[in-house]
Amino acid sequence: MMSQPLFSRLILFVMNTLTALIYLILPARLCAYFSTFMVGGLFGLMIPPLILLHALITQVINPTLERYTTLPPNFTFFVYVGISVYYTVTVLIMDKSPYDMEGKGHVLKPRNVIESLSLKFWRTHFSYFPITVRLPPSGLSTSKQYVFGVHPHGIHCWALNVFSIPGGPLDVLTSLTSEGCLTGLAASVIFWIPVVRELFLQMGYVDAGRVVAGRAMDRGRSLFICTGGEEESMRTKVGEDVVVLNKRKGFVRLAVSHGADLVPVFGFGISDLYSTYSLGMGVRMWIQKTTGVALPFFHGRFLSPLPYKVPVRVVVGEVIKIEEGDVPEKGVRPDEKVVEKYHRMYVESLKRMHKKEGGGRVLKIV
Repeated sequence: MMSQPLFSRLILFVMNTLTALIYLILPARLCAYFSTFMVGGLFGLMIPPLILLHALITQVINPTLERYTTLPPNFTFFVYVGISVYYTVTVLIMDKSPYDMEGKGHVLKPRNVIESLSLKFWRTHFSYFPITVRLPPSGLSTSKQYVFGVHPHGIHCWALNVFSIPGGPLDVLTSLTSEGCLTGLAASVIFWIPVVRELFLQMGYVDAGRVVAGRAMDRGRSLFICTGGEEESMRTKVGEDVVVLNKRKGFVRLAVSHGADLVPVFGFGISDLYSTYSLGMGVRMWIQKTTGVALPFFHGRFLSPLPYKVPVRVVVGEVIKIEEGDVPEKGVRPDEKVVEKYHRMYVESLKRMHKKEGGGRVLKIV
């Protein structure tokens, strides 16, 4: 993977150091709570580095400079402006890491003690719920190529984490993550959010655009994607599993184009991790469809981003093999009738899996 900009590396160093220290200081149970809270409050992850940066500027840099010169008014404000401009230009505009497909695997393996401890910290959140994984009887192989469709999104698609964290419950059973076989697809907006961007790149995600996903497949990667995206997140309702799938066929088209096996994955319990509210749903759905930004109203335990302690069972469904005769020549768009056929097979497989494993829960496919 191409080297990330200096600012991104600094952000990762701060986050890795912070989480490594937490792992060393806190007992295992508290670590699980803390890591789950941080994942649940995903878009607040930029707060700890900002606090440290503010402390560095106001408590170290400013006092040091004031020994030698008089600082102009609003000096701290202009420092923040300069840092923001630098990050925007060198990272958000110039850095192409979300579109980079060099190398075998995108998941960054720990390179030192700090990164190893940080990884152990993030893995503790699997024990909070707990999150468990069950494979199909046929198993999964590191020598084959797959497209995993992950459902439901929920407020956060926690099931995706089993694919993106080395040593997690899926990796223990298959080695797919640690062997560098997997690439995650994430919405473009993710890579415009400081800190979140860096962590997603570290976990092996790239932009979910068709061209980038195709490049990943061309390099033999297996893909995992929460196909329902922001719309599915908005439709989350406790006690009901809502899956946005009827018109989502791009992942099927990718699988057919590259002859990769399709695999449905369902995280039972994900829909019940947060209380959700329908207030202003019409307006919020319009905003989501217009801008691609989801604005769900939700809360977890103690009115916080910490999810309720509900067991999550990630069930990997039976592999749907793409017949050799249905795979088009390289560069040729697959026949839409073929795509429709495998999409129907996928939906039916998902329904059977949910009926068998869902314990009578409602499955709504829209």
